[in-house]
Amino acid sequence: MTVRFRAAAGTHLGTVRMNNEDSAVVSDQLLILADGMGGHAAGEIASVLAVRVFSEVDHGPGADLDTAVLEAGRRARRALVAMSDADPMLESLGTTLIAVVTDGSRVLIGHIGDSRVYVLRDGSMYQITTDHTHVQRLVEQGQLSPDKARTHPYRAMLLKSLDDHSPGPDLDLIEVSLEPGDRLLLCSDGLSDYLSAEQIGRALATEARSEAVEALIDAALRASTRDNVTVVVADVDSGPAPGRTGDRADEDAGVVAVPLTEPGHFGAVVDGIRLSQEAADALAAALPGFELDPHEPWRGSALLRESAPVGTARGTDSPAMGSADSPGAVGTPDDDAPDPAGSAPAAVGATGDSESSAEQPGIAASNSAAGRGSSETASDDDTTAGDTAPREADSPQDPAPAKPSVLPGVLSGIFSLAVLVLLAYFLFG
Repeated sequence: MTVRFRAAAGTHLGTVRMNNEDSAVVSDQLLILADGMGGHAAGEIASVLAVRVFSEVDHGPGADLDTAVLEAGRRARRALVAMSDADPMLESLGTTLIAVVTDGSRVLIGHIGDSRVYVLRDGSMYQITTDHTHVQRLVEQGQLSPDKARTHPYRAMLLKSLDDHSPGPDLDLIEVSLEPGDRLLLCSDGLSDYLSAEQIGRALATEARSEAVEALIDAALRASTRDNVTVVVADVDSGPAPGRTGDRADEDAGVVAVPLTEPGHFGAVVDGIRLSQEAADALAAALPGFELDPHEPWRGSALLRESAPVGTARGTDSPAMGSADSPGAVGTPDDDAPDPAGSAPAAVGATGDSESSAEQPGIAASNSAAGRGSSETASDDDTTAGDTAPREADSPQDPAPAKPSVLPGVLSGIFSLAVLVLLAYFLFG
């Protein structure tokens, strides 16, 4: 049996956050989710870098998946350390990471942090990953019940993450045996911290993948999630023969491996990031040849070199969703979407230029290549990526303010003088 994924994904800011630090990537052989952390926009930088590095994981026939996943984690950590050392504003940046990868026969999960993977089989849901958190350790030691762990004040205290600490731990690797009809859920803690396993299972069992994504995010919002919430729902299918479209072996055999899921990018990896020149130079030195355009971070991804990106930016009123197999879903590409193959990815660089967000389609609300057809409304923080001009300059014809009248001041002075005279009379006769 050849394993492939049919996937849908979505993301939302949550009820409090003004920026999205989550990133996700889906394809028919690779599912990635990262939940960034750190101040001064460092969280989204970490998550974007992680999903981009992991999108390069070799999952072709005969690939050593274990080594590829571990090495991707080490490359990402090396870059995060270098960027943090170069730019003090990025100190303590980090991210959780889940990567589910298949070469067609094996399915391997690499994970670090508290983002989770669940599998739904025959109506029963199982949690595959174990959180790398202080609270989970208390549960394992019998000092805390699982029910209380979900609401514990220190539930977000991570023991492991992909961050700027060196040396740091490798990802945990889990090989899973999946069958056609199984359903996978990858989620950030904006979902799992606010919903019980029963609530997650009910929403995940929704028949259509895109509707399951919407049901999960809606349930988290009803529970007043204070964090970004990102979910990937993937059904396991017995897809076409292994190989990528255009491979010489496939061409010789007359086989074309058509993807079951067109590559899609979601969250911060679509929105764009801001890098100082120091951080950009450090990234280029740490990962020579690695292409990352801060305005359009998805553009250099190996998954997109032969196809246009699918995905949407996040909104504040409803989840941003995308699915290659649901034609009516938000984020399905339309005929106007530009082909990234027609524009070479830019090298790593700083974002200190003066171009507006309208001229940089990967920034903020525009998302021209990655989210055409989206009905989402951009959130308030979208203006911070490119809009630097003060609002007052937008109305040059506003009338000059009128000069204040001196009469109120004169009357006030006379009144004050009268009060002083009366006070002196009563005190001194």
